[in-house]
Amino acid sequence: IRASHVLQKMTPENDVEAYLLSFERCAEQEGWPKELWAGIVAPILIGDAQKAYFDLEPGEASNYTQLKVEILARAGVTPTIRAQRFHTWSYQEDRAPQSQMFDIVHLAQRWLQPDNTSARVVELPVMDCYLRALPPWIHKWVGLGNPSNAQDLIALVERQIAVEELLHSPTTLMPQSPECTLNPKSSGKKGNGNKAGTDHVEGSNMGRVYRCFRCQELGHVAAQCPNKEEPMQTNLEEPGNACIEYSSWITQLVNGKVVMALTDSRSAVTLVSSALIGSIKQDFVHKTGV
Repeated sequence: IRASHVLQKMTPENDVEAYLLSFERCAEQEGWPKELWAGIVAPILIGDAQKAYFDLEPGEASNYTQLKVEILARAGVTPTIRAQRFHTWSYQEDRAPQSQMFDIVHLAQRWLQPDNTSARVVELPVMDCYLRALPPWIHKWVGLGNPSNAQDLIALVERQIAVEELLHSPTTLMPQSPECTLNPKSSGKKGNGNKAGTDHVEGSNMGRVYRCFRCQELGHVAAQCPNKEEPMQTNLEEPGNACIEYSSWITQLVNGKVVMALTDSRSAVTLVSSALIGSIKQDFVHKTGV
């Protein structure tokens, strides 16, 4: 069975929904079995409609109803969009009343799909009414989720409510300990009981205790953590004292030359310099030790 014998191949100018409707009427007129419709229409599809066919699993691609839903979804034609078209319909005085009645009936049929079960026909307007009654901040997000049934709609609403409650939940206040007692008079000054000297300001921050995520101690944040390791040695000289004398330098005989060797720089960063040891001419005949 070849649909191209009775129906032209789809073009970019064709409306996807109207084209599929033309195919369905043609298939019914020709008496083609519905279980073969997906395989018949696939060769005459183009663009995203054809990609939808190849992206589906073989079992789903052979089901025309599932294939049609996927094609229309990629074209942006969903039950939500159909409901929107139905509700945005308006009467036009310059057109015949009977023609406009046919238009709104057609929009209702596309939305409710009379071939659906009675439960589905009832579910669609109920979902639309429920969605329209939602607060704007929920309606916008849930509408993008394109729920296919009432259970999906409820799940999306509950998920969005949970996210909003999490984002707007008040900051958890930790009980104060004697070590982290806040002094209201020390506004803008370093607290006496604060190891890192975190500033506390009167107002909404009173009673709030900070915990450092680096050392897990209370009273300061990670940026002011006193236990943070320095990447390089910086305390070589202390106020009022002479420069600390290094005991890390030793005299060593290397390649017949006396050099000063650095055994420990007390730095977290390992330093290697090619100037520490010059070129070594090693005799591979005799064993030597360095």
